[in-house]
Amino acid sequence: MKAWLKYILGFIVIVVIAGAGFAWWVYHKPHRNINDEIAVKSETNALLDAFKQNEKTASAQYNDKVLELSGIVKDASKNDAGNWVINIENDAQTGSITVAFSALQDSLQPFDSISYKGICAGYFPEDNNIVINEAVLLFKGKIDTTKRVTANVEPVQKDTIISFSTKKGSIKFVSPTDADVSAINNEVSSKISATGDIRFSLLFKGFQFKYAEMQKHFNEEYVESEKYPRASFSGTIQNIKSIDFSKEGKYTAKVVGTLTMHGVTKPVQTSAILTIGKGKIAATATMSINMSDFKIDASAVTEKVDLEINCNYTQL
Repeated sequence: MKAWLKYILGFIVIVVIAGAGFAWWVYHKPHRNINDEIAVKSETNALLDAFKQNEKTASAQYNDKVLELSGIVKDASKNDAGNWVINIENDAQTGSITVAFSALQDSLQPFDSISYKGICAGYFPEDNNIVINEAVLLFKGKIDTTKRVTANVEPVQKDTIISFSTKKGSIKFVSPTDADVSAINNEVSSKISATGDIRFSLLFKGFQFKYAEMQKHFNEEYVESEKYPRASFSGTIQNIKSIDFSKEGKYTAKVVGTLTMHGVTKPVQTSAILTIGKGKIAATATMSINMSDFKIDASAVTEKVDLEINCNYTQL
């Protein structure tokens, strides 16, 4: 073989190896480290007002940005991933921010005064609720609850219809042909009532992937989360008369409704297992979705995904 041909072949091999190495690095590069990012400082009331007044403008300004906020914890618990999720209300108690922490070691409790920063995932207009993901705790203190004003507080009139809700439900999807194509969202909002009405809502940017590049492709190329930030389900439990929400036990619920995502609404149905006890419901269900049904071209990755749904509700 001539010397010049050897050099050319050697150069091609080096380019191929370098290209493959770069592609591997891009695909496997780590997720954002918000500790290294400068946060945009905001305030709970102002942020909620901005989204409520003009969601499109606020989304362009805040979504996917690292925000620094503070407030008083209303409720706190761990999600299915074992991470702390809290809710902070605005002063008028007409809206809230759900904050999902990432690997937080400190425990959090109601009435903790905290400051934190995290990535703004988006907004649920029906609940006037903003979701902050991958949050880190900057400060934690305790307020004196004995000095809280209670003179003007009137007892809340409870609805006669029993209902349950959660803001930290879990939906995981996985491709039946490639287990690496999977992600989980642990900030799913859901409500269920004794009349049989049931709804789910989630932010696409709430899905967490193993690889940051896959998460980017999912949001930018497939579901187009800037244009279609949410997916929602609205339906009914068809056999609601056979389910007693006041009696402990395990029930099978036949659920029928419509799923809206990527600007398309389609009828769907599934069966769910409801475990009822002590004012709480643990619900599990599975279903499959063809991506093309919702005009999502993910053929390069998968044509179909299987959903695993897990929600732990508390009575309102």
